[in-house]
Amino acid sequence: MATAAQLAAPAAGPFTWHDYLALADDDRRELFDGYLLEADVATALHEWIVAYLITVLNTWAFGNGGRALASAYKVRISDRRAVMPDVQFYRRGRSTPAQALTEGGPDLAVEVISAGSRGIDSVTKLRYYLQIGVPEYWLVDPEAQTLTCFVQVQTAAGPAWQVTHALGIGDGQFAPPTFAGLCVDLQRLFTVPD
Repeated sequence: MATAAQLAAPAAGPFTWHDYLALADDDRRELFDGYLLEADVATALHEWIVAYLITVLNTWAFGNGGRALASAYKVRISDRRAVMPDVQFYRRGRSTPAQALTEGGPDLAVEVISAGSRGIDSVTKLRYYLQIGVPEYWLVDPEAQTLTCFVQVQTAAGPAWQVTHALGIGDGQFAPPTFAGLCVDLQRLFTVPD
């Protein structure tokens, strides 16, 4: 296992899941193929989107069970890969260890694209979440003001993603069928209040 000083060195590595768990709680890096990648500094809109979705999901959960967690919760993909979704949701009855999820994935993972994360969020993490069996993935693009919902389906070739919703700010609302009664107001989602 690497020391704290080694983990702080940008060129150090490769690292494992156990090294990743040893990082400080406020360390925002993610583990890609054994190397730590620094997350972009979040904009006010990025932070608003995360806060809004956490609020909407947890409000829904009060009557339906489950809970939404913010981005500091670590999810293991493999021994050399781990991420921290911007938002993740766990349905009623799913226990979540205090620091990290070591097996499987959340019931919903949400990533909000930032300037440097477009390829990672829309390609790499899409593949990672499919690999660990995440049933649903929302990809939110603040620049394009879009929300895309992917649901995992079984095909003859194995699990795959199916896009069930591809919405823009002008579409009004997002009402995912997997969360009966939940409604995301897209105008509010993409508008930081004064």
